Amino acid sequence: MATKKPAGRAAATPDADAADTAARQRTARSIAWAEAAAGNDDARFVQLLADRLRAPAPESAARSAARARAVIPIVAQPAPQRSFQVHRDPRYLANARQLARRTGGGLRVIGGVDVAAGEFLDCVAVGSDQQWGCTGTLIAPNVVVTAGHCADFATRIYIGRDVSKKGKVVKVAQRVRHPKYNLNGHNDLMVLLLAEAVTSVEPRALAGKALIDKASDGRVVGFGATDAAGMMGYGVKRYVDVPVVSNACKGRLDGQQDRYMYGCDPAQELVAGRPLAERDSCKGDSGGPFYVVDAQGRWRLAGATSRATDSAMSTCGDGGIYVRIDRYKAWINSLPGVNLP
Repeated sequence: MATKKPAGRAAATPDADAADTAARQRTARSIAWAEAAAGNDDARFVQLLADRLRAPAPESAARSAARARAVIPIVAQPAPQRSFQVHRDPRYLANARQLARRTGGGLRVIGGVDVAAGEFLDCVAVGSDQQWGCTGTLIAPNVVVTAGHCADFATRIYIGRDVSKKGKVVKVAQRVRHPKYNLNGHNDLMVLLLAEAVTSVEPRALAGKALIDKASDGRVVGFGATDAAGMMGYGVKRYVDVPVVSNACKGRLDGQQDRYMYGCDPAQELVAGRPLAERDSCKGDSGGPFYVVDAQGRWRLAGATSRATDSAMSTCGDGGIYVRIDRYKAWINSLPGVNLP
């Protein structure tokens, strides 16, 4: 069971808007082609799209700029398929196709897209006094929720888009890890009580059980690494949309329960990914938000990034497990100094 470990700080790199635009256009064309070729076969659609996206694209100045920011290009991957269980799960296949249809597949490979100014301000970097290494979500003016395994990287938070640039830094007054946390990843949640209330950012509202249970995809936001090895790119806030595989770790695949297939905890966690074009949360995203959208188009906090699935062959890019915040709301609210809306 691979934990999505904290990551050290890396220098920020320039934006490459032209490369983003080219990648979006290419992905949209690939989706249209795969739709026509696959018919009603979701598995064939995902396979055709993945193969198409892995094919090397023509070199351009924009792509050179993209490489300069340490975002890996789409290249052919060796057989066998990574995260094979996810890749043949009919829930993933249907949700991945639905996500591609709705968004046009505009996002790029692991690392996703830089968050625009003013968006997802509640998503914060979490770090020690020496470096930044995790991600968290502001859920009350004085409360941040993050992963339990980030305890060594949790003496302060950063509010902003790039930890190498000016932003608001707030000290952590108290760290409260879930009392049943263990190193195998179970109950991987921690509450940070801040030394001062944050009044400049609206805390993120929590998603309810019904909304999470019916979600077919979600948005992962974090400051994490942008390469499959989890070595480059930490420090810039990015987002990516990923298909849900198991909303509550209660389903089955080929007669085997999700808890044994993916290594998740029933009712306590959700599984998402393997994402299209191998997008995923990565090192440094630990503790960061998994949002789902409600009927009014508002993003609600559904989960906190915990670890890779048991079926993953790589820490990043093979799908992930997220702690369901709704299952822990009562515990969070019971802590002295916490008052959730």
